[in-house]
Amino acid sequence: MLFIIGLGVDPKNTAPVFINYASSICEKSYLDNYTTFIKNSDLEWIEEKLNAIPVSRETLEDIEHFIEEARNKNICLYVYGDPYIATTHQALKVYAIENNISVKTVYSSSFINAIFGETGLHIYKIGFVGSIIKGDINSRNYIYKQIGTSLELKKHSIIIPTGYEGNVRSLLYDLKQAEINFKEEVFTDDRFVVLVSRAGTEEEKILGGKLFELLQSEIELEEPFTLIVPGALHFSEEEVLKKIYNILPSQNLKPSTLEIRVQKVIDKCRIAIENAKKDSIITNYNDIFENAVLYIKDAEEAQHKGDQVTALMQAAYAEGLIDALRFLGENIRWE
Repeated sequence: MLFIIGLGVDPKNTAPVFINYASSICEKSYLDNYTTFIKNSDLEWIEEKLNAIPVSRETLEDIEHFIEEARNKNICLYVYGDPYIATTHQALKVYAIENNISVKTVYSSSFINAIFGETGLHIYKIGFVGSIIKGDINSRNYIYKQIGTSLELKKHSIIIPTGYEGNVRSLLYDLKQAEINFKEEVFTDDRFVVLVSRAGTEEEKILGGKLFELLQSEIELEEPFTLIVPGALHFSEEEVLKKIYNILPSQNLKPSTLEIRVQKVIDKCRIAIENAKKDSIITNYNDIFENAVLYIKDAEEAQHKGDQVTALMQAAYAEGLIDALRFLGENIRWE
């Protein structure tokens, strides 16, 4: 049989009573030392108390090894937090059942319910949870896009940093770089974020603020730590942050991707028209530029009414008219 047991966010104080039974009947015990950071004092306690062997990613993902052992023995895998927050453990469970190995799961507290319980943010408003890996531009860009979508839906997002070693400024700098690249108003200077370190333990630390404020500080947090990008805040969520942690929250509003795109096209066209005036191009094509200006006005009208689709169409007509002058040999400057 295979036992997969969650030790909770603070094993010394929250590990389930079931571990005493499991450790008495399991012939071999392992500890997942890959999917989350475990501080040394907890690691020592777990090894001594449970006689568990810490395993790396390579061992943990060698699913067949676990299954072969569990075929003839009771094998236990201890997991920091809750077992199936990490997909690695779910894959192990599925493979075991497919191979006729019984699996007993013991659930416990995870960092997810701990950070929401501690900060007062509503857990049913989770929009996105994902990891950002230091030095991995793909993970950074993916995080940026997903959080943008969550903010449009007014949902909360959770970022799990990997490789940052508690350096908050480095993490925020990377997120700011993504903003510079994409310019979709996800990590603007006034974006409000909450940072939680070692949630649910005696070493817990919670702080928050706007991005530009935190970037100017030299905050170092103990691992594991998490960054939350709240969506729209309910008054009860604001109350917890203010009264318990003295954090002054601000509403995280974000225009939709479509709104941003419309405004970009309008701004781009206005710059091109101004440059055409400076370059004396406009006098030769009065009709074209007059129509472009009218399309821009129509786009702004639709924008004002909240009809972003029509606004984009009108702005695109203006852009197309101006851009067509290239075929007549004109050099249109868009910047």
